[in-house]
Amino acid sequence: MELTNSVVIDRPASVVFAAWSELERIPDWYVDSIERRKTSEGPVGVGTTYHAVDKIPPGRTIEGTLEVTQYQPDRLIAASLSDPYNARWEVTFEETAGSTQMTMHIVANLSGIQGLLGPLLSGWASRVQQRGLDRFKADIESR
Repeated sequence: MELTNSVVIDRPASVVFAAWSELERIPDWYVDSIERRKTSEGPVGVGTTYHAVDKIPPGRTIEGTLEVTQYQPDRLIAASLSDPYNARWEVTFEETAGSTQMTMHIVANLSGIQGLLGPLLSGWASRVQQRGLDRFKADIESR
């Protein structure tokens, strides 16, 4: 399953990137994210790890390790998630006239019954993703 969602935030890329880089705050914006707890030392960058807990349909909880795989300040942050889906995501930040287009691309490997339900899950996941980006936008623009 692949998803791409975007939002334009009325703030410079440096502000948007800095806020998104606080990965522990993802549960503040995504209702299906329960926890992001940093498990490595030092500032966020390539190799930084987090314990991740998420809710998935139909009411299951999954856990895994999220690891930052790419980190280019104000431009790009990407991560992989070692959970049953081995998901990967990449977020780009493109500034134009003081606003920032933030685009998130996710690839998740569905198998079993979820693989069969891929088209239905894809629609649901895309809506969840967009709601999360919209909450993030509202939070950042309210600061």
